[in-house]
Amino acid sequence: MPRTKAEQVDSRPAVIHRRLAAIFCADVAAYAKLMKADEAGTLCLLNAYREVIDRQITQHSGRIANTAGDSILAEFPSAVDATRCAMGIQERVAALNEDVPEERRVVFRIGIHVGEVFKKGGDLLGDGVNIAARMEKLALPGLVCLSEITHDYVRKSLPLRFQDIGLQNIKSLDKPIRAFLSVPYSGPLSRMLPAVHQHDEFSLARRFHRALTAAMLEVTEPEGLTPVEPTVFSSLHDHPVIDERQLAERIGLDLAHTHRMLKHLELLGLVCWVRGGDPRRLRLFSLTPAGHDLFTRLSPAILAVRDRVMAPLSEAERGVLHALLARVISAYELSHSQSFRGL
Repeated sequence: MPRTKAEQVDSRPAVIHRRLAAIFCADVAAYAKLMKADEAGTLCLLNAYREVIDRQITQHSGRIANTAGDSILAEFPSAVDATRCAMGIQERVAALNEDVPEERRVVFRIGIHVGEVFKKGGDLLGDGVNIAARMEKLALPGLVCLSEITHDYVRKSLPLRFQDIGLQNIKSLDKPIRAFLSVPYSGPLSRMLPAVHQHDEFSLARRFHRALTAAMLEVTEPEGLTPVEPTVFSSLHDHPVIDERQLAERIGLDLAHTHRMLKHLELLGLVCWVRGGDPRRLRLFSLTPAGHDLFTRLSPAILAVRDRVMAPLSEAERGVLHALLARVISAYELSHSQSFRGL
């Protein structure tokens, strides 16, 4: 029986659209060992560092194509963009790792190759991906490995040092490919905490507050919020109708400060005054639909920046820190309960 026209069209081979791209391949060195020693702590660090990596990839015009466990595959429009991104990631991760015990550090290897790729079902495939993966395996922990063609593109554009490590065999390719390994950076990555401050609670608290505030500003500033105002969202989300005094006690601020925040959030259309109830009481407030939407959207980002700040600690250490801070705060607020009620 002759085939219909539709059957003839369906039998045609799918067209594969190939394109040239700079392929970025990264994974965590000794990932299995880290997971075996401290699975929860390793995942916490990995999630915090992934936020840094994802942001760097986006800032350098890259696109994440595949992720699986500890591995990341991305593509960039140019070798220069991909290499700048990779070097920036390694510097930032190294700085974050300074405060992490050596045996718990999450360290990435990154490989880059410029070549042809094609998409299939959302995945990035082709010899270009295989070569980038081979470059990543050649990279030492904390370093970046480039294929020869990638090195040719970047050596005149970027003031970076790479070491020629010779020809390397690539699975599925007949001819070996020359590879270049980045030279480790030997300068200081960040300022060390002065010894005199390491046992000074006031200095440590000030620095800790600064770190948390800077992280929160990344999330809140683009929305026109202060770092404290998301605590109002979370309190109103847990307790949908609440008066100003109760809210002030829940978030640990005085009544005047809480009143100013609520006025600001009212102007933004994120909280509203709930009419009705006992007129002798303070006004009742609730989240507006826009406030609910913003809370839902910001919550994952807030958790991510919080995890990034706390990444040097294991899950057990975080639990101890939370318990100790809660004890100090409870004792202080109990002894100053009148001021926290705004009286």
